[in-house]
Amino acid sequence: MMKIKLIAPREQREDTLSSPFKLQRVNLPLLAALIPSGHTVTIVDEAFAPDDTNQDVDLVGITVMTDLVLRAYHIADTYRRKAVKVVMGGIHPTVLPNEALGHADAVVVGEAEGVWPRLVSDAASGKLQRLYRAGKMTDLQGLPKPRRDLFPGTKGAGYVPIPIGVEAARGCPYDCEFCSIGQTLGHQYRVRPVQEVIAEIESIDSPHLFFVDDALGLNRNAAKKLFTEMIPLRRLWLGQGTVSLAEDVELLRLMRRSGCLGLLIGFESVQKGTQNEVRKIKNLRIDFYEAMHRFHSEGFGILGAFVFGFDYENKDVFEQTLEFIMRSRMDCVELRILTPYPGTRLYERLLSEGRLFVRDWWLRGYPPDTLLFQPKGMTADELIDGFARLNRQAYSFGAMTKRFWGMSPWKRTLLGCQVYAGVNLSTRKRYFKGLKNLQPFAGASNKMGKW
Repeated sequence: MMKIKLIAPREQREDTLSSPFKLQRVNLPLLAALIPSGHTVTIVDEAFAPDDTNQDVDLVGITVMTDLVLRAYHIADTYRRKAVKVVMGGIHPTVLPNEALGHADAVVVGEAEGVWPRLVSDAASGKLQRLYRAGKMTDLQGLPKPRRDLFPGTKGAGYVPIPIGVEAARGCPYDCEFCSIGQTLGHQYRVRPVQEVIAEIESIDSPHLFFVDDALGLNRNAAKKLFTEMIPLRRLWLGQGTVSLAEDVELLRLMRRSGCLGLLIGFESVQKGTQNEVRKIKNLRIDFYEAMHRFHSEGFGILGAFVFGFDYENKDVFEQTLEFIMRSRMDCVELRILTPYPGTRLYERLLSEGRLFVRDWWLRGYPPDTLLFQPKGMTADELIDGFARLNRQAYSFGAMTKRFWGMSPWKRTLLGCQVYAGVNLSTRKRYFKGLKNLQPFAGASNKMGKW
């Protein structure tokens, strides 16, 4: 029998533990449910509490995203110095397995569900292999219920509860140049059987859920069936999806009736040239303003995500984005500088064009939103200055108040108001703190012109 610990590393930000919004994730509890009987399992999510590396364990599994890789490698190295076997999986080890093997005894490439039970058995018998490759995409039918009993409770900071992650579908068909999701979850959109999702939701001892699907509701028929079945369950939920959700009014109404409070929507860019290059918003049959009107008409709070630095953008994008945010009364915004993640076509293209400032930027400890490449449609100065200015404008107290009253207050639940205030204030604090360190890679000439 082994003592197994599964770890999700914390983010770089110092305020991770104090953030009012946390999510009880799905991936580690699901892997825990797939571990053969006879082993002791614990889960550590450093969003809730840091890992204690002094605990007695035999096998450590770490899920690794590129943004968290330094923390993941530090944890792994610490355990290996104690002669504890370490396994890594997730997006980063999938695209850079050889790098990860420098810090792990074994690496899982691709979705782990199909190889995880065999890996655990190999480790127990002293026959752990260096590399485990998922031969095919996971069949989402018949997955066990995640071991949520191994997670912390659902009491959040202040009045904001911790939503429980639920997966209804996996994969994304869009294959956007800047996204690495397809490397691990595939480009085929796979839907779990609706009755299995419903049974899992019924087993969750909390009314607050978060659908972790990267593109919720792409299969319209399956989504409508799921949300119809959810109506009598009286749950409150959040999710993330594309603007195209607003094209289907019937779907939006079912989402509302099933308990949807809000959505994270990837708008990405307000400029048409960039929209034509981002596949998930390229062929929309609805404009952004009408989409926001429909979302708000159903009472959904919207966290709009925008990325800056695309080749087809110019410096006017910042004023145009602010205009859209304020005119549409967007509830919350997530503003990011484009990041060339390893394993993406964007990374390979910028590398081949000689525009990356450093090849292995993820190993250098740069803060979030560091400019890592030479922009094309504007100078580095224009991108950094415009991004900082937009952050200050969008998260000024006046702008936050105006956006709050833009959505009919009577359509907001008390919980919705609490979430609005908590997310906006914590995001304002994080962004304003980050703006102090906003910079391009130190080796870059910030006075370079457009590419």
